[in-house]
Amino acid sequence: MQKAENASEKTPWGSFWSLTVIQSMNALNEKGVQFLLIGLGIWMAMELQYSLSVLIVLPFVLFSPLGGWMADRWCKTRLLQAMVLLQVVVLVGMSLGLWWEQLELAIGCFAIFCMQAMFFSPAKKGLVKDIVGSENIGFASGVMEISTMLALLIGQIGALYLIYSLLKMWGPDAGWQAAALPCACCTAGAVIVFIMSLFMPRYPALSRRPFSWSLLWCHFSQLRMLWQNKTLRNSEIGIGYFWFIASVMMLIVLQMAAEAHPVESQADFLQILGQQKDSALLFAWLSGGSITGGLCASIICAKKIRTWVASAGGAGMTLGCIALSFLPYGTPAFFAALTFTGFMAAGYLVPLNALLQDKADDDKRGDVIAAGNLVDCFLGILAVGLQGSLHAAGISPQWQCAFLAASSALVAIFIHRTAKA
Repeated sequence: MQKAENASEKTPWGSFWSLTVIQSMNALNEKGVQFLLIGLGIWMAMELQYSLSVLIVLPFVLFSPLGGWMADRWCKTRLLQAMVLLQVVVLVGMSLGLWWEQLELAIGCFAIFCMQAMFFSPAKKGLVKDIVGSENIGFASGVMEISTMLALLIGQIGALYLIYSLLKMWGPDAGWQAAALPCACCTAGAVIVFIMSLFMPRYPALSRRPFSWSLLWCHFSQLRMLWQNKTLRNSEIGIGYFWFIASVMMLIVLQMAAEAHPVESQADFLQILGQQKDSALLFAWLSGGSITGGLCASIICAKKIRTWVASAGGAGMTLGCIALSFLPYGTPAFFAALTFTGFMAAGYLVPLNALLQDKADDDKRGDVIAAGNLVDCFLGILAVGLQGSLHAAGISPQWQCAFLAASSALVAIFIHRTAKA
């Protein structure tokens, strides 16, 4: 087993880039199969986006302490390899469920995939500092966030494009097969990254804490550990808000596309196709801005974590949401505002995420990351409930953006007052 490198040793960037590919494929597959199910649900005249969004975050809420303990107690690389192998098994099950036209089996396998992601997250995030050290954590964390955003973008757009392109080619009755084939392609990609994971370096676990059944209900003690450290607490408040606004914006985008291309009946294939293409276009503008913003923030934070970047990003998010609240949907100015919002949001996230990973104690990094995931997921569930309630109440997407502008302003002020340059 390799030991963690000293600061004087050369950074094994090859291992870092391999980790980036592995985690990107995991994110792409998770988001891809989620949107395959959403697309299939639309084809079946079912709304699955809200239940699937909750399903993604539920394992983090229920089992985060166990995931953090495993990442600290076991070799992170071994844990990562086990989770990538589990991903292969789950995707095989999903593909069979879709091919056999068994929605319950497909959703059940997706639920296991969400559980896999909960264990995968603290392992892969904890490995970043093991590989690159504190000096490069700002750049490395930013690259990981950019790759995740890019993977999510490809997963969202690719799933929607493929399922409806196949429907157009095979006919409107081939919904199950149009979802099964892309899922099988995701399975093939998972096999490739599992083979890659076998060559990752291994670092010794620094914690010797034994297993305890209290790990199944010690969420609040884990959160207390995070909350007692001011730097970690303030960083997580900012990170959690990013995932809150990201979840709300994703659902707002789906609502915008649905209102622009209303589907009158299941048989109206062209209207369904137009709605999903519009969703993909909006995701592209938003995620494209996020990727660019994350890249700029990573370069700025290459040798040092600069928290003023988060302050600037928070202010930019506020301005972007204000613009989206009054700009006409579908205009060039609207798309520019959407891109700007994504750009500033990613710049806001990168330094906060790097700070959280760097300032956590090495033997408790998994616990800190797991506690942060728990906060993120609580806010993700809140985001789904809030946007669903606003949608049900007839609140327009523009007014929902105005609400996000107000909340972003408050968070931006908080980050600015508490961050240190």
